[in-house]
Amino acid sequence: MIDASTFYAPELPWSGRAADLRAQRAGVALITELGRNYDAYHNDLADRLASTLAATDGRPEPSAFRTLREYLDAWGRLQAILRAEHLLRVAQAVTAGKRPLTGSDALPLVDGQDHLLSIGDAQEQARSGEIVRP
Repeated sequence: MIDASTFYAPELPWSGRAADLRAQRAGVALITELGRNYDAYHNDLADRLASTLAATDGRPEPSAFRTLREYLDAWGRLQAILRAEHLLRVAQAVTAGKRPLTGSDALPLVDGQDHLLSIGDAQEQARSGEIVRP
């Protein structure tokens, strides 16, 4: 069983219908929307990760920021995207009636170029040893 309220956090970058359902606090409908549309929401999160990393020329480095707060905020934006991907994977599994997620199925993963991997990509790359944990 999952707690639908974890999907409501305002920092999670849901878009489109998922954002509307979050605003309505429609837990079951939100989880169903995310789970049934994993690919579309994953692609949106992958694009958001890429643009967020591009804005900081890669993973944030302390020396690139004027204040500690700016640095932590930059990491917070990345963490929100990765947290959303994790919840998206949970929603996909729950909606499909699958067993609880474990290993690379549960964790958001990136490749060596910091591209967010989908569940299928992560499984394939885990077998080949090309995974880099965020």
